[in-house]
Amino acid sequence: MKKLVALNLELIVTIVDGGSGSDVIDITKGAGASGGTILHGRGAGVHDAGRFLGIEIEPEKDIVLTLVPEALTNKVLDALSVEMKICQPGNGIAFVIDLDKVIGISKIAEYSKVVELDNLLDEDKR
Repeated sequence: MKKLVALNLELIVTIVDGGSGSDVIDITKGAGASGGTILHGRGAGVHDAGRFLGIEIEPEKDIVLTLVPEALTNKVLDALSVEMKICQPGNGIAFVIDLDKVIGISKIAEYSKVVELDNLLDEDKR
């Protein structure tokens, strides 16, 4: 079995109000992503501060991690901008992290820049 490494992926990180993570997944899948991972956190930004009966409230957040080929990144960001209104204050944030190498993805052979791990390791030895 070949051990494949994808070389052309980017990670879109989207942080939205708790409970909205599944909406982000639906939007990104509609734009061509194959899925995503939702993590849970608490907000501490300027739009997150709140008090109720003298008790400070830290709203829950969903952090959605979406791996996409670099050619699809702008389409996914545009869909998030339009459908989640991410560009409006208080509606969340999305940013992109370039990934150098990724392994362990079930659909890895579908990406355009894929190499075998052994070949990559051989290059590192040179």
